[in-house]
Amino acid sequence: MAQRFLLPLIVVFCLFSGCEDRDRPLADANDLFERGVSLYEEKSYQQAESLFVQVLPAFERLGRTYSLAEANRYLGQVYLMEGRPYSALRRFESSLQQTHVVNDFRSEMLVRSLLGDAQAALEDYRDALLSYEAAHKLSAAFNDPSTKAGLEMKMGLVSFYGEKVGDALRYYQTAFSFYQGNGGRDAAEALRAIGEVLARQGNYEEALRSLSQGRTLIQKSDEPILDAQLRMDLGLVYRAQGNLNEALQWFRDAVNNLRSRKIGRKYEVPLLFNIGLIYFSNGQFAAAKNYFTEAEGIAHASGDGIAEGYLELYVVRCDERSLAANQRFQRTEKLVQTYQGIGQNFQLSGYHLGEAYSLAQVARLYESVGNLDKAREYYQRALSIEEATLGDFTVPEFHRAYREHLKISDEWVAWYTQLASVLLQMKHPREALQVLERYSSRSSFELLQKVDVALRNPDLKQQVAKARDELNELRLKQIELSSLLSMKRGTSNRELNADLRSQIDTLRSDVNRLSGRIVSVYPNYEPLLRISSLDLKEVQASIPRGTLVVRFLPANDQLHVFAITRTHFEVKSAIVTREKLLSLVDEYKRLLHDPSVYTGTGGEASVPVMLRFATLSTQLYDYLLRPVDALLEQNLVIIMSPEFEGFPFHTIERQDRNGTVKYLVEITGVDYLPSLSSITFKTSPSPRISQVIALGNPTGKNWSIDYELRDIRSFFKDATILISNDATWDNIKAARVDVLYLSTDFIMGEGTSVLGMMALAKLQTPEEVIKVPFENLTELHAPPVVVLSNQYGQGFGLTDAHALALRINGTSDVFLNAWFSDRKAAKFFSEYFFTHLSNGLAPGDAYRQALLNLIRTRDTNHPHSWGQFFHYGIG
Repeated sequence: MAQRFLLPLIVVFCLFSGCEDRDRPLADANDLFERGVSLYEEKSYQQAESLFVQVLPAFERLGRTYSLAEANRYLGQVYLMEGRPYSALRRFESSLQQTHVVNDFRSEMLVRSLLGDAQAALEDYRDALLSYEAAHKLSAAFNDPSTKAGLEMKMGLVSFYGEKVGDALRYYQTAFSFYQGNGGRDAAEALRAIGEVLARQGNYEEALRSLSQGRTLIQKSDEPILDAQLRMDLGLVYRAQGNLNEALQWFRDAVNNLRSRKIGRKYEVPLLFNIGLIYFSNGQFAAAKNYFTEAEGIAHASGDGIAEGYLELYVVRCDERSLAANQRFQRTEKLVQTYQGIGQNFQLSGYHLGEAYSLAQVARLYESVGNLDKAREYYQRALSIEEATLGDFTVPEFHRAYREHLKISDEWVAWYTQLASVLLQMKHPREALQVLERYSSRSSFELLQKVDVALRNPDLKQQVAKARDELNELRLKQIELSSLLSMKRGTSNRELNADLRSQIDTLRSDVNRLSGRIVSVYPNYEPLLRISSLDLKEVQASIPRGTLVVRFLPANDQLHVFAITRTHFEVKSAIVTREKLLSLVDEYKRLLHDPSVYTGTGGEASVPVMLRFATLSTQLYDYLLRPVDALLEQNLVIIMSPEFEGFPFHTIERQDRNGTVKYLVEITGVDYLPSLSSITFKTSPSPRISQVIALGNPTGKNWSIDYELRDIRSFFKDATILISNDATWDNIKAARVDVLYLSTDFIMGEGTSVLGMMALAKLQTPEEVIKVPFENLTELHAPPVVVLSNQYGQGFGLTDAHALALRINGTSDVFLNAWFSDRKAAKFFSEYFFTHLSNGLAPGDAYRQALLNLIRTRDTNHPHSWGQFFHYGIG
């Protein structure tokens, strides 16, 4: 009875004492959240951001995980719209984690798609593709074909920007197969994308058909911007075909249509640029300048500082090209001032690559008039900016064409070359060599930053992982700042920009300090850390006696050869222009793979090209190595550079005065390394070889590989031979051996790894293979010797990058074939190599003797057969 009496009193008490306040925080948070969503939909992003930021701690405190995930997702979308892709990325990552907690798979699908959008904006195309693929799997599970098709379009786009055009075409075609039933805008967008890919592949007729079909689909709908984009793409295809009048007509029609509709002003910019480019290529610089200037004005009005800067560059290029030769010297200072101004404008837009490019043009001008001090200063400034920048923000749709036509993304390679050349002219050879090594370090880092190299040094593993994470964080924050500045958004975000700059400076300082400590202890990790620490004395101390190390610098008017021994350093030169030398190198490589040269299949018609090939062989020796001929001793180590990628120096021939002709490898041992600093790498010693593991023929279909691998037991009776179903990753991943020999397919351009994939046996399905990323080999306990025999029929692929990855892991000697000639050459090389190893020769000596054996074997004596084999190591 007392309890029944007390209950109403408790209710009345709660009404007056605020028991309902326990629910008010949630109600208030929900109200703020709904208001934030409304503001977001009204595109009032700053106000929406403020509300979403307010509700986050409330939802977290109240344990409302689902609401927290939604708020983080919306906040990430706000950041994307505000040009803050890094901030968006972090919010989407938080939202994704929270959707996992509440098992909300539909929300996860949306968040993964948005995560891919942020990664794409940050030019993380590989990660973006993985995010879209994960969302695509969920959409398939929910039987949501419309969402699937939209994701396939996104997957196609990031594949296209990631230079995987074959994959892009496949994704776009799958999306189109869904859209074509409904027609309209979506189908036309898919056809436009397909047309872009086909044009990139050089399939112009099919591209024209796809783009024209896309225009047909939207004729009855109001899509002026898409129509302008399709017209522009049609114009680009006609220009690529050389039909410039037709191209001009499509570009002009697109501009006029947009103007008549008073819509899409920013889309006029690339159209006017392409019109100007046609006039520029025809030498009509005054007309080109008019179009570039008009486009520049529209870019300025729309707040696109990056496009504006690029168009300013084209305007000044028109001015420079219009000058007569005798006027250029007089106008140098005026042109210098113009380029400096463009550089400053790029700086204000947060676009460091454009700023560096502008300063490099200043250096070029000073170099052309003989002012080497100023040329050195501005090349150094350009490279310092470029080296300090891990990422810039761009919108590929609006900025990619400028970069491609200027080849601006590759220009920094030339800046290193030009700076080193200037330093040599100023008698600073050691500084010039350091510049070249900075280039090697930079290019290795660019390649390996997205490679998952296993970190096996137990004392440094966590530190290297931390440094690489910090480098990635630095890149993302740099892109965020660049994004805020690029579209004139930075004027209203001064505090945010200042805070970002402070974070970037602190992070850069921290990562440089940490990287320096790591490399001082373990130099192998230098290529992973974007730091160049060349100490010539340390390098020389690591060079064996009797070994000459060379590094080539093809400058504009002569070739410089840096010659380094344990006790000596000098620079030799040959008079040959860069253009001529590299054309001879390319011609030699082309003829090396010409069947009429290496088999004489053309009969008498083969004689001239065979003679030309022989002439090139001795001519290239005279240019490349004759300057250091007197320094050759027991061994020659060639530091590779991009100009000579895949070039077999060991196959060129020296002709003595008495007429005797010998291949370089007959004169001295010839080895390769990817950089000078890699001479100091710590590697596993090569004791007398005893433990060998050989793997190959994972499908069981290529019996000649079986025989080749089994032959190894003739020299090392305890060798482990893994063929057919035994050729699995599990069977080698725990191996601790002296020699690892892989004879299989190494396929480039597949999967997400820039180093390609290895074919290994698939246990569940005989006669099929699984494709394992090449860098998985770095997970192995580093074998002193690794031999990679690429049996892939289309054969080109293995490079110094693959050797570098293994040497980072501690492997001393890497042997690989840079192309595939025939099975006979591979079998004989293996037989000779293991014969000499079993006789106690060091791996490098066994390699050289194997090549000499191949030269003396009738069926393999042409350089096309034996020149494919390279040794990365010393001696």
